[in-house]
Amino acid sequence: MFNELFGVVTFIVTFLLLVAMYRCFGKHGLIAWIAIGTIIANIQVIKTIDIFTISATLGNVMFASIYLATDILNDIYGRKIAKRAVWIGFSSTLVMIIVMQMSLHFTPSPIDTSQQALDSIFNLVPRIALGSVIAYIIGQHLDVLLFSLIKKVFSSDKTFILRAYGSTIISNIIDTALFVLIAFYGSMPNAAVFEIFITTYLLKMISTIFNVPFGYWAKSMYRKGKISKLDEGY
Repeated sequence: MFNELFGVVTFIVTFLLLVAMYRCFGKHGLIAWIAIGTIIANIQVIKTIDIFTISATLGNVMFASIYLATDILNDIYGRKIAKRAVWIGFSSTLVMIIVMQMSLHFTPSPIDTSQQALDSIFNLVPRIALGSVIAYIIGQHLDVLLFSLIKKVFSSDKTFILRAYGSTIISNIIDTALFVLIAFYGSMPNAAVFEIFITTYLLKMISTIFNVPFGYWAKSMYRKGKISKLDEGY
């Protein structure tokens, strides 16, 4: 029961921090969130937990927050800014992988106590690292495209929920399927791979369903003029 309760707390804290970044730094705060979030999520995904009677990896809430940040950027600032943020997130993950892999190859001092822990965390299995990067860049670009297409039909402020849900639900299917197939297909039974896909997608969707109010909150800050000076100040 602890994991379930702490999962709810983690969800709330994550999205409060996202909104706080936007309130403090404007659109640059959301772009920074995407960069930070991709790194955190790719570290979290290493850990497996049991929650709501299913086994799942961490990172789903953080990935959901990245999608919401992208949707907010797309809705307020346009597709070009959202795509730039996606590439910054991708680049951040790539830099982390390259730099940390190089760091691991330094010969540690005899008094070093961190090499084994760092190796466990950052010596990513190539397939998992590849799957994560490919799934992220394709899934995020699809989300940006679908959001823009839906916005052409449902453009009012009240229909942000339709744009956010519609784009994320579809793009997350592709994102999750690509990651699971690249990372795990052939290395474990097909039934296990399918179970990982279902549980990962389900948790992402639960996070998406409950995160849209935070998106409306962020948009209301922009409408009330609380963000414009922050955007102009950079």
